[in-house]
Amino acid sequence: MSTFRDGALLAAGGTAGLSFLAWRTMFPWIKYDIQTLKKLKNVGQKVNDDIMNNRLLIDHFEASVKRFPQRTYVIYEDRCYSFEYINTEACRVANIVSKWGLKQEDSVSILIHNSPDFIWTFFGLLKLGITATLLNTNVREETLINAICVTDTKAVIVGQGDDLYDAVYEIVETIGVPVYLIGQCPTADSRFQSWDSLMAQSSPADICTAVRSHIDIYSPACYIFTSGTTGLPKAAIARQGKLTQWAGLFLLMGVTPDDVIYDVLPFYHGVGLSGMLSAAIEGCSMLTRKKFSAHNFWADCRKHKVTIVQYIGELCRYILAVPEHPKDGIHNVRSFIGNGLRQDIWTQLQKRFKIPNIVEFFGASEGTGAVVNVCNRPGAVGRISPLMNRLDPAPKFLVKYDVVTAKPLRDKSGLCMQVQIGEPGLFLCGITAMSSIEKGLYKGNMEMTEKKIIRNVFKEGDAYFNFGDSMILDKDYFLYFHDRVGDTFRWKGENVSTTEVANIITTLPFIIDANVYGITVPGHDGRAGMASIILKDNEEISVEKLNAIYNHLEQKLPKYARPIVLRFERKMRTTGTFKNQKGDLMKEGFDPNIVSDPMYYLSTEAKSYMPLDKESYHHMLQSKL
Repeated sequence: MSTFRDGALLAAGGTAGLSFLAWRTMFPWIKYDIQTLKKLKNVGQKVNDDIMNNRLLIDHFEASVKRFPQRTYVIYEDRCYSFEYINTEACRVANIVSKWGLKQEDSVSILIHNSPDFIWTFFGLLKLGITATLLNTNVREETLINAICVTDTKAVIVGQGDDLYDAVYEIVETIGVPVYLIGQCPTADSRFQSWDSLMAQSSPADICTAVRSHIDIYSPACYIFTSGTTGLPKAAIARQGKLTQWAGLFLLMGVTPDDVIYDVLPFYHGVGLSGMLSAAIEGCSMLTRKKFSAHNFWADCRKHKVTIVQYIGELCRYILAVPEHPKDGIHNVRSFIGNGLRQDIWTQLQKRFKIPNIVEFFGASEGTGAVVNVCNRPGAVGRISPLMNRLDPAPKFLVKYDVVTAKPLRDKSGLCMQVQIGEPGLFLCGITAMSSIEKGLYKGNMEMTEKKIIRNVFKEGDAYFNFGDSMILDKDYFLYFHDRVGDTFRWKGENVSTTEVANIITTLPFIIDANVYGITVPGHDGRAGMASIILKDNEEISVEKLNAIYNHLEQKLPKYARPIVLRFERKMRTTGTFKNQKGDLMKEGFDPNIVSDPMYYLSTEAKSYMPLDKESYHHMLQSKL
């Protein structure tokens, strides 16, 4: 039955006064709507109440401090930090920053791995209403410089770790703002200041809430960087109300102060933030680590009595890759929540580890809405049914689109067309508050915001947020991720901009052009990067050049963004307007039985790119990508 027909029948049924049994018979999928609506009701009421009363995330945290001062909030490296302790350190941060004379539109950058340092630094800025720029700890050089400069950063606070020290050491002269280092850095010179010294001298006295009286739910809380199709990552504005919404996700599982949340996803992403923020609101504990360890995962869960695990699809795949153990099903975990979990991995995870409940959601840092699957339907990211859309202030739709241009297709009247059940469509979400759009989705040029908005979708003058993703609906109106459209793909849980990667490749003196695209890899989630490269005239492939490419990309790009395969072509495939074509390249992939051009795969063992042929193809697939 089509979406259109169900929608018409639903409207007719509403006026005919059908019995519940008749509804169930006519619309067998409605039971899933009822299940979803029951879960969403309490969450929606609580979040809306916060928004209506301008109750901010930091207000909730301070209330939890008063309610549970000695209760453990953060577990890190087997040490427990109470709500009171985290708050005291946050007050020290706030008292330091309050003396800098910052304005509301200014920001302070945080370059810190998951740790208590990140949490109290973040909360310290929230106490003042100062916007935090959450820097990706993997990016370097030009990308890092851009992130700091585009957000009007007035200072950078750098966490412990040689990798972070090295990252800022390379750019300190360029960014021209104070850089504060946490911990001991042997190579630090007069260009850097000790954050530890400032913290030791700072007052632990709490900040008067009047300091942030000018802050409301539409005020920027933090900037989170999202990869786009136009080069360098964009600074998505996460407003104060958005933080409350993210924290509310965990209410779908009935989180209480007795829960322990496992959250090792990077705090510089909205997904990682949501677990930390939910624990702050509900007064429960959260376990985090600098980096995820599949081998230590269940030991951590058992030791600390974890009840809720936050995931991305890759994390679950790593857990399943660990050899089976007699204690696999012995734990206190009752729910997994996250996104990107493939249907087959979902089923294996629940069966092997006896996970009662998995909640999958889908959204975007700058998005105007989200979807969630609370029905335990393997692989589904949420629901879009006629009933849900009638009740949703921000209805969602899938529309036909051009796979080449990634733009919606329109009918003779110039309006968008919905897809049929089982047909891939571009995912659009309604906009409840145009004021937030008018303020901008990204820090900087409003032009970037306008590119995410599709106008005149179903009627003249309406507007929808474009997620830039292709989705599919099944007959029960469950929503499934199909693919990313445009120039961005997802690998190792991170979004990768093909334009940014291509631009970095072409800075090498012997390369004239590069076309970067995502390819599917057997046994792996998402898409990995592959680059079609054109050498300059009279240049030939050599071991030296392959080594140079490897070293260049290792220096300039985070690991997840480096292409795993290079393909050398004589001529770039372009459209009539000289835009690089990716479709055929993506279809051909890196199978030596299909591709005759020279190919080379990324080898971490050889620290170079090695020849990819029929013999080495299987070795590559078995190696660590």
